[in-house]
Amino acid sequence: MLRYLLGAAIVSAVTLQALPAVASGCGETQPPSLETNIPTGIRFTNDTHYTMRIYWADFEGQLREYGLVQPDETVGFKTYVHHRWYAELYTPIDSACAGPISAPDTETCDMRFVFNEDTGEILMDGGYCDY
Repeated sequence: MLRYLLGAAIVSAVTLQALPAVASGCGETQPPSLETNIPTGIRFTNDTHYTMRIYWADFEGQLREYGLVQPDETVGFKTYVHHRWYAELYTPIDSACAGPISAPDTETCDMRFVFNEDTGEILMDGGYCDY
């Protein structure tokens, strides 16, 4: 099983790149969230045909699962500015990891995902999000 990782980009389309195999697309650890105390929000909209799993990277970098986002569903969480979040999309071929995604200020971060079946790309639209 190949692991796919999305690089953070302002561009809407991101091509998946094959990486070494791991237990899941996002792995178990990522760079840790910054310890801040400024509240904000984050929402994930899944406009794909596949389930997404949402993770928050704690202050040691351990990924903590926060839930599943089914196709055509939006899920939101209370969070803090610059906390790092990841979305793992499960396609018929493999899983892809998008992140880190964070809110840069008190405006709620809205991240929308679309999977292009023809090209194998995940399209990301992140209003008020750093990614």
